[in-house]
Amino acid sequence: MIEWTVVAVGVLLAGLMAGPSSPRSSEAPPTIVQRTMTYCNGQEFDLYVPHAAVARPLPVAIYVHGGGMTAGDKSDLNPIFEHALASDGYAVVSLDYRLAPEFRFPAQIEDVKCAIRYIRAKALRYGLNASELFAFGTSVGGELVALAALTGSHSAFDVGPYAGEPDNLGAIVDMFGPANLTQPASGFSASDIQQVFGNHRSEVVLASPTHFVSPKAPPILLVQGENDAKVLKSQSIELYRDLKAAGDQAQLVLVRNMGHMFMQVGPKPPDPNLRKIAGDMVSFFDGVRSSS
Repeated sequence: MIEWTVVAVGVLLAGLMAGPSSPRSSEAPPTIVQRTMTYCNGQEFDLYVPHAAVARPLPVAIYVHGGGMTAGDKSDLNPIFEHALASDGYAVVSLDYRLAPEFRFPAQIEDVKCAIRYIRAKALRYGLNASELFAFGTSVGGELVALAALTGSHSAFDVGPYAGEPDNLGAIVDMFGPANLTQPASGFSASDIQQVFGNHRSEVVLASPTHFVSPKAPPILLVQGENDAKVLKSQSIELYRDLKAAGDQAQLVLVRNMGHMFMQVGPKPPDPNLRKIAGDMVSFFDGVRSSS
């Protein structure tokens, strides 16, 4: 029996800074959340669906967290994104995935791709639309959703259960994700590479979305802080230029006064702010849905 919990989704985090969660707005439309469901390799996800009556089956936005592939979990989903998507009738799936150094790359992308197949296989059970799967991620989560989008359903990462289901995505939003791990600008230090790749350091190329750019990729929206000192803006610019050169549909939003993970840099707030970024993401997914 499926058990659901009603959760009111949040409002804009003050100053966009990390810290205790802001109070939830009583006026915000709630979501219903089913927590800690198991998918592939013993990993878990949370499923958020709009509480208000909306047409079923629901389009789905998968969230993949950051943390350098060594930290973070599904609870890192920012309520602003949850709110924006739920208000437009999307279900949100927030994933855990295996972490290094216990599990070296490519375990992380294998889990993300297996999650996509799992969601398609179980879509009817949860009232989800298997034909409308999108994804977004922050930091290495952005890297992982970009890898998932660019490698399609026929790559070395497509291993594990639910092999009969495709793991392609309709579109993705990559927020300040490393794009070319062969460059110091990716934010991966030598010690980071050792933790994630161990003795297989040549695989940094296979963890780089730029390596897989080709024509007919799904639409990709890149969001990058101009003042990001962790993953430099040159990473998003490189991936954007590669996508455009291949003839792919790509957009790049450079956010003023923003560092890594939406941190404010300087006296002025990020521009566009997080609420606008969330709205742009939803509009981007909506545009892809309407054109398909």
